[in-house]
Amino acid sequence: MEKTKVTKSLAFKTMLRLFVIVIVLSLIAAAVIGAVSYAGLVNEVRNYTYEAALKGSLVTSSDNQADDNNIENYLKTGKTDKNYENIFLNLMLINDDYGLQCCEIFVPHEDYVTYLTSTNDKVLGESLNKTSKYFGEEKSYVSRAMNVSADTELNPDKSKRENIYTENEKNGAKIVTYYTPVLDSNGKAVAVFAASYSTDKVLGTIFGYIGGLIGVSLGVMLLSVIILYFSIRKHIIKPVTKLTESVRTIKESVKNRQVVNTDIRTGDEIEELAVSFEDMNRDLIGYIDENTRITAEKQRLDTELSLATGIQAGMLPDKFPAFPERNDFDIYASMKPAKEVGGDFYDFFMIDENKLGIVMADVSGKGVPAALFMMHSKILLKSYTLMKKTPKAALEEVNRQICENNPEEMFVTVWLGVLDLETGVFTAANAGHEKPAVKQADGSFELYMDKHGIMVGYMDGIRFKEYELKLTKGAKLFLYTDGVAEATNANEELFGTDRMIEALRTAEDKTPKEILKAVDDAVNKFVGEAPQFDDLTMLCIEYNGKTEE
Repeated sequence: MEKTKVTKSLAFKTMLRLFVIVIVLSLIAAAVIGAVSYAGLVNEVRNYTYEAALKGSLVTSSDNQADDNNIENYLKTGKTDKNYENIFLNLMLINDDYGLQCCEIFVPHEDYVTYLTSTNDKVLGESLNKTSKYFGEEKSYVSRAMNVSADTELNPDKSKRENIYTENEKNGAKIVTYYTPVLDSNGKAVAVFAASYSTDKVLGTIFGYIGGLIGVSLGVMLLSVIILYFSIRKHIIKPVTKLTESVRTIKESVKNRQVVNTDIRTGDEIEELAVSFEDMNRDLIGYIDENTRITAEKQRLDTELSLATGIQAGMLPDKFPAFPERNDFDIYASMKPAKEVGGDFYDFFMIDENKLGIVMADVSGKGVPAALFMMHSKILLKSYTLMKKTPKAALEEVNRQICENNPEEMFVTVWLGVLDLETGVFTAANAGHEKPAVKQADGSFELYMDKHGIMVGYMDGIRFKEYELKLTKGAKLFLYTDGVAEATNANEELFGTDRMIEALRTAEDKTPKEILKAVDDAVNKFVGEAPQFDDLTMLCIEYNGKTEE
């Protein structure tokens, strides 16, 4: 039902649009033809009226000269005679021959004209000696007519004749009036012959012609539209409908892994569209198969990464309190990897009854390679430290072993320290790692400017330096990786060590776990919705000293 509705809608819209186009084109054609025809008509009327006025001028001049220039006498006496009657009859004859609206002969004065005769006269001499004021700019044209010479008026070259006329609108028609001089035997103008023609006499003919033309045009265009419609229906609408039906079956075709055959052969762009659709259908089936394979592979990798994350997490101490039987220190640590597995790590372990080893490290790179390098480094660092080697010696041994087989040229920054729980003395070495923050019992957290060495694994034969740090009872040591100080917000601003120290001071009297939470909260608030680009690893130890029994 939906398919039929869409098909009918397309056919109906096509027919309606073609019909509107026909109407609009017909109206435009009528307007253009009408404008051109009317302009040509007006030009013909001008020429036609001028010929009538010229003929009237010549005939009247001839009658006047044959009667010893008697026009002036008619105006003085107001009497008519046989010659006057001839003038009037010639005037009527010219008016009828040319189909004029009116012909008049008058003598111009300063502010008015005196009529000799007019075709509007019902009886002979009706308008003789009647006066009338000039209409509009008529005076200037009449004056020009009175100054036209016989040579100019009868010049064989029509372009050199004086065309003196006015045009006025009346009831939608254009009135063209030409003025020509009536000459005496001396070639002097003694009166003006005015011939007026109205276009309303031919407008009906023109409109009839235009109407007929529009009718014929509409008929031809409608016939063309019908032929065009059926052609469009055959070559466009039906193929499009068929293609639409094919599109509706694409879901089933993909499900069955079978390409839809549109079977459209129009030899034009619609066939190209159909072929493109078949290609798209084929590609879509291929993409879905490939996506299915990739999804399965991704699920496998996700499973493996999840397993790797679990393994990595299992290698880091994560049970707290770590040493519930001891009250001479409290320690807490956390790590948030930027990816499923990270390159940061921490470690702490008892070397003997009175010595605690602590490691904070950051492997170059991220992801699985960094995690594998991290595991290798962690095992080596713990092994050499448990052998009761000093931090300096342990780092040198680990560096030597890593450099023996390091094709990827990876390295790790390490802070390694051994705390004597009886004396509170930390023996530590820093291999290119971040400076620790220390709070003595009677002070606040400050960065401790320790001695820095080169990263482990950077080059063979490195010699590291170690130092001692005395912790008083109640003192705290905070270790971290660069993911804390280099946490970045949406404006690309770094969290920095100043904000880190400020966060530490807000919780410096709290437990190590609460201190780490305060720093983590401060980092999260600063970063906001910006993504985490680096692992975030922290450790804090509070030294309480031996309790005297």
